[in-house]
Amino acid sequence: MSTGSDIVSLAALDLRVLLRSRWSWGALALGPVAAIAIAIGALGADAGAERQDDVRANAASLLLLGGLIIALTLGATPIRAGISSGRFGVLLAAGADRAALAWSLVASRALALMAVLALWLVALQAASLAVGEGLDAPLAVHAAATYETLLVSMLAALMAATAVGPVAAWIFGLAVDILAQAAVNLKAAADANALGTADGLAQAFYFLWPRAVTSPMIADLQARDAAGPAAPQIDINQNIVTVPASGWQTVAWTLVWCGVIAWVVVVGLRRRAVR
Repeated sequence: MSTGSDIVSLAALDLRVLLRSRWSWGALALGPVAAIAIAIGALGADAGAERQDDVRANAASLLLLGGLIIALTLGATPIRAGISSGRFGVLLAAGADRAALAWSLVASRALALMAVLALWLVALQAASLAVGEGLDAPLAVHAAATYETLLVSMLAALMAATAVGPVAAWIFGLAVDILAQAAVNLKAAADANALGTADGLAQAFYFLWPRAVTSPMIADLQARDAAGPAAPQIDINQNIVTVPASGWQTVAWTLVWCGVIAWVVVVGLRRRAVR
């Protein structure tokens, strides 16, 4: 029977393993390096709204694209690495519970992803200060929204990794992320009556699938076609569709899905041969 202390101890062990890997330090360093480039680029724009939009759009792209790579790698790799290194076998032989081991991976990887995005956010806030735009509260809210969306994708990759290899798990997590964004895009299109007879299917998909969480900042940038690669405007049947900021229902629904996927991770690891 797993206990909270067992999960904490095993999660701390996994975090120590992560801190010994070079790619983890590279992931942490990516944010500050990108923030410097974002600040330098923003100085070429006019001070005020244009410069602020430039910082926010590039920050959103970093959090989306860079964050997705980090999240999927965190989710897809630990099970194969733990098995091939013999670490899982040693832990289980020493009396560790499989459920505790699974929950510890969920906890440690979620904390690692949070730490990476938090450090990146600090660097991005420093970039905003450096270009004269001050601390950016909407950007902080956007980082939190992005974290929840990435958490779903990371957990999906971790879930797949209980059954398949890291590459397939990475691809599966990416597919979940794409579909989560598609859910909110199609819902916005259906609300705008841009899908015709497919409106009902889009609504059903939205109410069943995990949803990407859209922050007010990115919704505003997309509406003004200023979000760049992070949220380009959507043209469906010659109708420009913009995705509104997510309400509490989407935040709660996506958190429920995180819990469900985490539970499947536990079930999957219980059945996985680890030695």
